[in-house]
Amino acid sequence: MHPDQQVWPPAPRESSGGSTQPLPAIRPGMTPPSPPSPQRPTGAAAVPPVRQPTAAPQDARPPRRGRLVLVAVGAAVASVVAMGLNTYDGYRFYDTTVTDGIKINEVAVAPGQSGKVHEIEWKAALKAVQAPEGSKHGPEVTWLKVDITQKLLDESSATMTAPPDKVKLEDRAGRTWTVEFTPGDRPTDRLELGKEYRFEGMAIVPTPVKDEVELSFRVSDYRSDTPTADFFKREKAGKPEADVLRFTRR
Repeated sequence: MHPDQQVWPPAPRESSGGSTQPLPAIRPGMTPPSPPSPQRPTGAAAVPPVRQPTAAPQDARPPRRGRLVLVAVGAAVASVVAMGLNTYDGYRFYDTTVTDGIKINEVAVAPGQSGKVHEIEWKAALKAVQAPEGSKHGPEVTWLKVDITQKLLDESSATMTAPPDKVKLEDRAGRTWTVEFTPGDRPTDRLELGKEYRFEGMAIVPTPVKDEVELSFRVSDYRSDTPTADFFKREKAGKPEADVLRFTRR
C-alpha cells in the first residue's frame, strides 16, 4: 500500500522557464478528451489564408530571344531560296500569259539526225524497255525510255539554260502521252560550250503504237541572265513565235 498522493491541484514544480497546464485525472472507463481544433482568429487581427502561387502555363512564357533570331534568319534564307527557284517559274507564267496564242514553228528532225535552235543542238531517241519491277501494267502497254541531249554551239546562247518544254509523245491519230523526266545535273546559270547535257525520261504508250509515236518538245527562249521583271514587259518579249522540234520515226 502506498500513501495517498496529491493529484489535484498539481504539486508545485520548479520553474523551467515555461508554463505547465494541469491535466485532469483519468478514471477507469473514461475516454481521453480530443484536443481542441485550432480556432481561426476574428476581428481586425484576423489573417487571411495564404494562397500558394500557381505555375504559369508553359504557353504563356515569351519565346527566348535566341529562338526569335533563328526563326527570323530561317525565314530570310527561305525567302532568298524561293526567289531563286521561282525565277524560271516566273518566266513560265510570262510564257503562258504574255505569249499566249503565238505562232508555232515546227521543225521536223529525221531519225538519227539533230535539230538546231538558238545555236543549241538537240538530239533525241526512243527505246522500248522492260517494265520496272512492281509494275501493274500488262502487255497492253509498252514502256519507252526517252533520251534527249543538248549541246551549246555558240557562247552567245550560253545562258539559255531552260530544259525542253511541253514534252510529249504523239501517234498518227493525234493522241498524246506525257514524258516524266528525272532531275539532271545541268547548270542553272550558264552552259559549257561543246558539252552535252542529257535528259532521261520514261513514258507508257499502248503497245500497238510503240513504233510510231513521235517525240516533240518546245525549245524555250528563256535566258538565266534576264531580269525577272522584264518577263512581263511586252516590248522585251521577243518574237511572237516559238520553235518546236519533232523527231520523226520514219
